[in-house]
Amino acid sequence: MAAMVVLFQFKLGANRSVSRLRLKQIWSVASNSDKVTVNRIPRTVGLGHTYSLMGPSDLANIAVVESRLRLLLDKHIEGAAITLMRMN
Repeated sequence: MAAMVVLFQFKLGANRSVSRLRLKQIWSVASNSDKVTVNRIPRTVGLGHTYSLMGPSDLANIAVVESRLRLLLDKHIEGAAITLMRMN
């Protein structure tokens, strides 16, 4: 089994948040896998959190996953200014 690694991180705009459960659902659909986890840590500078999306290191079609993830985040977190970074 492939190791779990951080594949994406993102921050939301001011006064926006998403529950871990909802984020895991979004991430699972985007990655087409239930072998995913999410983490949310407070930012060291400013308000809000940094969200990390973890999955298997051998997740296939990462560019396609990223496209789906961007669409789903935009759809389910309305009005959020999302800064998404691919980590690998």
